[in-house]
Amino acid sequence: MALLIGTDDGLYRVKDVPFDRDEAEQVLDCDVVTAVESWDHAEGAFVASSTGAYRSRDGGRTWEELGVPLGDRFWHAGESEVWSILATADGALYAGTNDPYLFRSVDDGETWSELKGFRDLPSRGHWESPIDPHYARLRALEVVPGRPEQLIAGVEAGGIHLSSDGGQTWVDRRDTIVDDVHQIRPISEDVWLATTGYLDHNLENLGLGHAVGEGGLYRTTDGGESWTRLDRGNDFSYIRCVFVHDGTVFFCGGEEAPPAWVNDDHEVALFESTNFGRDFERVSFPGEPHEIIETWAVHDGDVICGSGLFDVPEQRDDVEGRIMRRTDGGEYETVGRVGANVSRIEVV
Repeated sequence: MALLIGTDDGLYRVKDVPFDRDEAEQVLDCDVVTAVESWDHAEGAFVASSTGAYRSRDGGRTWEELGVPLGDRFWHAGESEVWSILATADGALYAGTNDPYLFRSVDDGETWSELKGFRDLPSRGHWESPIDPHYARLRALEVVPGRPEQLIAGVEAGGIHLSSDGGQTWVDRRDTIVDDVHQIRPISEDVWLATTGYLDHNLENLGLGHAVGEGGLYRTTDGGESWTRLDRGNDFSYIRCVFVHDGTVFFCGGEEAPPAWVNDDHEVALFESTNFGRDFERVSFPGEPHEIIETWAVHDGDVICGSGLFDVPEQRDDVEGRIMRRTDGGEYETVGRVGANVSRIEVV
């Protein structure tokens, strides 16, 4: 099985795991990859990135641009970026951008229309990002299992919001969870997990920073009506991704927000839970103490993950991306390296 590797420097493909560095082929020059997805009900694989959205129908060897509208956001900020992509079982495609906007296609990506109801959410005036106060991102976009018309949107930073009509109208749920949402992982119709972070707390002293929060891993058991933090007391609360496989919950967190990552002024930790979050055990991995794991998958029955530094505001030339595999004994080993931070992986 081939592996697609999304990085801060485009999309790479390897034929198998483990792999040597020269075996990683760049198949898409799209700058920063923000999502790599595939679904059983949709043909091919999909990529969201800072240059747009793309689709491959041949296992990731070649790609076609989907033409998601980007446009000029502000005179000082240039074009938008695609941060999330979703295919639902009824054949629709959705794409979320920064600012943020939500688009939908019902003709396999040939044309797109904006779902303007997403602009009407009451809390929109409080959304922001670590880059500037007007640069919020529709970072997470999911469908409720078994309900193709019910969508979940997570905004960095701006909370979680729900739609029951395919994205035409939305219910504002920013009051139910801290604001800086990175990922939503639906487990069932009513049980979902969410990973969160926070903006630089110094912003609060300047009168900025609506989403200072505290970060952490959250769970809802009532379809987003209420959320409970699972990792209370965890110092490594800046969390980008959670993964669930074979009864184990995995997440990696940083003890500081990304501005501290630029100069390695932070530490990270990897945690596993075998009782769905009642207890977490810290485990070692090759990327310690600074690399954070942002993406997970299952390859040939093995849990694999990708890490990097994801430093803000600029990439560092001395940082490489790492692919790791969890062994049968529960240890982590490096099985491949690429030249840039690994933000997303997907098995095709």
